Amino acid sequence: MATLLTSHNLDHTSTSTSSRSSKQTKQKKKKKPRGNPPQSTAVDDLVSRMGLTPARKKPPSKKPPNSKPDSATPLPSLKAQLEYARNGHTVLRQFIRPNKNHNPSRLDDIRQELSELGKQHELHAWRQKVQVASNNSNIQCQTIDECRQALDRLGVPSQLPFLQYFNTWRTLPCVYELAEELAETAAILLDVPSVRLYQDSCFWKRSQDGPTPWHVDARMAPFDTSAILTIWIPLHDVSDSGLHFVSKSHADFALPFWNPFTTTNNKKENPWNDLETRYQHYKIQHYMPLKQGDVTVHSGWTLHCADGGGEDRLALAISYVDAKAHVRPHVLKDHGDDEDQWSYKDWVQDVPAGTEFEHPLVPIVWPPRQQQQQQQQTLQAP
Repeated sequence: MATLLTSHNLDHTSTSTSSRSSKQTKQKKKKKPRGNPPQSTAVDDLVSRMGLTPARKKPPSKKPPNSKPDSATPLPSLKAQLEYARNGHTVLRQFIRPNKNHNPSRLDDIRQELSELGKQHELHAWRQKVQVASNNSNIQCQTIDECRQALDRLGVPSQLPFLQYFNTWRTLPCVYELAEELAETAAILLDVPSVRLYQDSCFWKRSQDGPTPWHVDARMAPFDTSAILTIWIPLHDVSDSGLHFVSKSHADFALPFWNPFTTTNNKKENPWNDLETRYQHYKIQHYMPLKQGDVTVHSGWTLHCADGGGEDRLALAISYVDAKAHVRPHVLKDHGDDEDQWSYKDWVQDVPAGTEFEHPLVPIVWPPRQQQQQQQQTLQAP
């Protein structure tokens, strides 16, 4: 469980302690006012009698003009941290606040920009569905109808679970700003000192779409780590199309240990193909209804799904990973799910596997760059 520690820097003075103490004893004692002294005065007196210098509040430092503005979002409570650590998911109610410009319609504006982006790139989203279903990147549909026909030939139901748009932060500054603000929350819940923005995904689930099947996100990611999570942000009120989670499924280490996953094993008795039976006694939980401003958070290894056939729904999912996490070797060829390859195929071969790395398409977003530079300077100082 992530633990918040607040450190208070006290100015300890180790020189001239004895001379200062002797001077204090020579001074005449002033009459103390009746009644209990203020708590801060009593503490200062105690510290002085110990031969130490009482801490003094420092004036607030002025931030440089190019520093990152204060986050418009709060931090997760200890209750939320405990829920996330124990169950693999939690909810943060009214967590998205107006931004630095105090824009109360901020999520409305993000929804509008994502809607426009979705209309412009709808064919691209359909092509992604065809290539994942066919496992063939050479299939290119020229129209949405051609994509529908290709999916029909592949035996894919006409009711898709959703259309998905990857990495909108690269195009829309408002999405990147929000991803930066939520990065500290991700670091706290993952209990790591730094996180990188792995990806964001805009999910357009239309009323005619089918259910989203049970799945775990981390099997689609290129990283070898348990420290990965997603903050799921409904861009409007959601009553019936939010996520359902299997509590504690993120801690089921026995499943992959005793049942190594292979893409060729399609037998029903394989636990990977019958997760409903495996988790039938686990608690399945959702947080609906969700108001605009609420977010849910789930581990990359938490099993989750969503119902279909309900309301039109637009949601933004921002995924973070431990900044020290390594990319798996042969990630484009191993047995992980390839559904999200469109998200990372343009950078994953640029970085070495099995080691720490930096890449502009998966930036470290916590701590902020300025704070990273200050930490580097501190470490390099003699």
